[in-house]
Amino acid sequence: TGKTIAEKMVRYMEEKLRAKDAIVEKLRLKNATLKSQAQKIDAQLRQKEEMGDALHYIDFHQLQIENKQYVAKIEERNDELLKLKQTTGNTVQLLNTLKQKLSDLI
Repeated sequence: TGKTIAEKMVRYMEEKLRAKDAIVEKLRLKNATLKSQAQKIDAQLRQKEEMGDALHYIDFHQLQIENKQYVAKIEERNDELLKLKQTTGNTVQLLNTLKQKLSDLI
C-alpha cells in the first residue's frame, strides 16, 4: 500500500506539472502575441509621427478655434446671400411690373 500511495503521489505531481506546463505554454504564446501587437502599434505610431499626423492638443485646439471662425463666416455669407436673393427677387418683380406698364402704354 505504501508503494501505491507513492505511485499515486507521483502521478498526482506529474499531472500538476503537466497542467503547470500547459499554463506556462499558454502564457508564453499570449506574451508572444502581445509583444507582436505592441511592435505593430509602435511601428504605426512611428509612421504617423514621421508623416506628421500626430496632432498635439494645442494644434487640435487651434483647429477647433479656426473651424468656429470659418463657421461664423459661412453663416454671415449665407445671411448676406439670402438678403441679396431677396433684393434680386424684389428688383425682378419691379422690373416685370414696369415692363408691363410700358407695354400697356405702347
